Amino acid sequence: MPDRAPSLSQDSITSLRSHPRFPIAMREAAQCLIPMYRSDRLLNALMGDRARSVFAHLALLLHYRNTDNGAPGLTVGAMKDLCVQLDLCSRGRCEAMLALMRVGGFLVSGQSQDRRRRPLQPTEKLFALHRERWGSHYGAMRHVLPRAAHWRTALIDEPDFLKQLILALGEKFVAGFRLLDSNPSLGPFAERNAGMLILFSLALGGADGGSFPARKPVTLSINALATTFSVSRKHVLILLRDAEAEQLLVRGGPANNEVTILPRGRDGLEIFFARLFLYFAEGAADAERALAGCARSTVPVS
Repeated sequence: MPDRAPSLSQDSITSLRSHPRFPIAMREAAQCLIPMYRSDRLLNALMGDRARSVFAHLALLLHYRNTDNGAPGLTVGAMKDLCVQLDLCSRGRCEAMLALMRVGGFLVSGQSQDRRRRPLQPTEKLFALHRERWGSHYGAMRHVLPRAAHWRTALIDEPDFLKQLILALGEKFVAGFRLLDSNPSLGPFAERNAGMLILFSLALGGADGGSFPARKPVTLSINALATTFSVSRKHVLILLRDAEAEQLLVRGGPANNEVTILPRGRDGLEIFFARLFLYFAEGAADAERALAGCARSTVPVS
């Protein structure tokens, strides 16, 4: 049995933040997240970053959950109920997201003998999306958690590991885990389209290979951010204004074209990535234990 992964305790977060390669891991994770967001424009239109990032995962969680009669649990009604239960979005917004996912080839209609059920079936495209996204997390995590390299390989090569990881991470979320629970200052960014990604872009604005988040002023282009993330200039300006009000950053420079991320903003980003890494480490360890338990249960008793 593998050693238990570091927990999501305050001590674990503090220890991870003090790791000499933690800035490298954060930078790599942020660099991977931005192009993934830009390639996912179909789903970006209806939800803020926080809701969108877990919506598709919850669909896979329901897919692997079985109903009382053993049928797959992913239906339109079940997804609506779960979204409302978790205060993720309204029933109407949920149905619109599911429709977009069908248009995008992430979901197809499933088969059911019960005409009252409206089952949905995830496609390989949806599973591949999660292998790519989560694989990038484990790739970045390898700088601070050596076992993450093994978890990344298992995620890509072992379908059963992916299934157990979907269940482990999903059930933690349903039970109440939220990345920003102990870090509410970043909340306004997470609730808006491209908010966190704009913050990541600014944090990456320093010299390549330099500190992350950037400590020195970085060049700011409202137009470039708006174009990159398909939002309006007004949207970006409001985000920056609110970030200044939260003392996360400050604008300056000769033409107000620079941004400096303040200590509160740097702390917020470090806590975010530490919790992200530890959440995925715990999920992977839980998935390994579940697989080990399944293997033991199939060993015949002499």
